[in-house]
Amino acid sequence: METPLHGLVDSHFHLLAIREKGIDPSPLLATMKELGYRGIDIGLGGNDLAERIGLVGGYKEIYFATGLGPWAAAWEDWRVKEALQHLVSDLARYPVLAVGEIGLDNYWKYGTTERQEELFLTQADLGKPIIIHNREADEQFIRLLEEHSFPFGGIFHCFSGSEELADLALEKGFYLSFAGSLTYKGSEPLIALLKRIPKERLLLETDSPYLAPVPKRGRKNIPLYIEYLYRFVANKLELPIETLIRLVSSNFQRFVDEAKVDRP
Repeated sequence: METPLHGLVDSHFHLLAIREKGIDPSPLLATMKELGYRGIDIGLGGNDLAERIGLVGGYKEIYFATGLGPWAAAWEDWRVKEALQHLVSDLARYPVLAVGEIGLDNYWKYGTTERQEELFLTQADLGKPIIIHNREADEQFIRLLEEHSFPFGGIFHCFSGSEELADLALEKGFYLSFAGSLTYKGSEPLIALLKRIPKERLLLETDSPYLAPVPKRGRKNIPLYIEYLYRFVANKLELPIETLIRLVSSNFQRFVDEAKVDRP
């Protein structure tokens, strides 16, 4: 591998899920800190924020998002109510950058479509930017973006949607974050979209421990593998790698500044 790149941003990773895959986060975080990585750790359980903050320790360039994904639409009513109460409490107590990941998933069909939308809109109204999970729900999101105001904006994570959805999301002030799936075979339409979106709305992510980029595909993904995605994107956009690093870093800082999160 080439000399490691410094100053990269991974806008979406899951440290607890990485640990569940058998990877110790402590040396991983130490290397990320040494290389000047920044990014957002995303929870999946809805009540794991305190544990994640403790895991990261004093690494101030790691920010946090917390929320109930579409899978929570399959939970019993009492559990969802309790989790939402916990979420509101965490937002008031901790320095949370965004609510997420939240969204819609028509692949796994958690609960009902109506319940997924209700859960999404409830959390989108909590006064924070949102980090959106979209799987096979382009038409729903187009409708929701047209019907509702999202004044705090946010990020469409692991973007794989249509040009129509991308254009509307950008019009509404969202960032588009691309993951390792961009490097897979058959991703030509997504690469074409990458080339045409405004560069000031571009972010990159690993979604680790999932979606490891080529040449690590099939392995457990980690934030350090985002280097492969950076090199791939720099090649496709015909940019020097240093230019891409500065661009994504600037975009991420703008997102952080717009969120106005207070750090301890």
